[in-house]
Amino acid sequence: MDPITSSTPLGDLLWPAPRTFFGAPSTRDIDALDAQVVFLGVPYDAGTIQPMIRTGQSAGPAWARMGSVNHLEYRWPPGSTEPGGAAGWYDVEADRDYLAGVTMADVGDVAIVGAEIERNLDRTTEVARRLAERGSLIVAVGGDHSISYPVARGMASFGEIDVVHIDAHPDFADEYFGARYTHGSQLRRISELPFVRSVTGLGFRNALREDIDPMRAAGYGFATTKDMIEEGPADVVRRLVPKSDHLYVSIDIDVLDLALVPGTTLPEPGGLSYRQLRDTLVEIARRGRVVGFDIVELNAPYDHVGAAARLTTWAIVHFLSEIFEQPR
Repeated sequence: MDPITSSTPLGDLLWPAPRTFFGAPSTRDIDALDAQVVFLGVPYDAGTIQPMIRTGQSAGPAWARMGSVNHLEYRWPPGSTEPGGAAGWYDVEADRDYLAGVTMADVGDVAIVGAEIERNLDRTTEVARRLAERGSLIVAVGGDHSISYPVARGMASFGEIDVVHIDAHPDFADEYFGARYTHGSQLRRISELPFVRSVTGLGFRNALREDIDPMRAAGYGFATTKDMIEEGPADVVRRLVPKSDHLYVSIDIDVLDLALVPGTTLPEPGGLSYRQLRDTLVEIARRGRVVGFDIVELNAPYDHVGAAARLTTWAIVHFLSEIFEQPR
């Protein structure tokens, strides 16, 4: 190894800042964007039902970016200006490489402003709309689960879409205490979008009849955590998720067992293992073209050892890997 001297290039002595997802290039110019995958942070937790449920999810995007190391790296070393797409990552279990050459960019975070709830939702939708119209696959990182509604609302340019909701909770209530834009009602709002063809729920284990009865009445399919463990994630997905030209997927990390993700907002016992979640995502990617997905409820103040951040970024990498194994 060469010694550090006064002639050592400065680029070899500095890490780039701020950290982007997986070291992908940072851009704010959406109109000039030319990337197959675009990362978007939505640092918003005003959709959380307070004070009974803890907040802190607004720090999720920054915390996840910090955790996106030592797995997929867009370039190595970080800050390299080599042209082309991602360097990819080596999966020792499969003895093969994934995502090599896939172009990615991080556009930063939606500019959340104060307590203007509907205005913040509109900002999020407008950013998602512009990204979708550029043809990029959107990976939105929350934030509480209410962010799924404005991001999905931005998918209108694709025409009909099918939505898959992976969560310990149905989030299909019409409202909570008069509020209609919460992290417990966003799936109901998504189902009301005129271009949403179907909704499928996976992983439920803590639900109210006020959630489940309307889902049944609307004819939407869902599976409990018990169903997925006993039947197998892949079989459940094949049974419930329709073949689709355009899939939007929403992942709440609380679908995993409480022991794995104490650093989420509403952890529940009896959940999926990470392997089972990965199997679920693999099979969803095989059901059709995924045009966007979000991953939410990473609660940084409660993620004391960074385990939930690590799970979040692994899920992103594994899902993207399978998405790009399919024809696009």
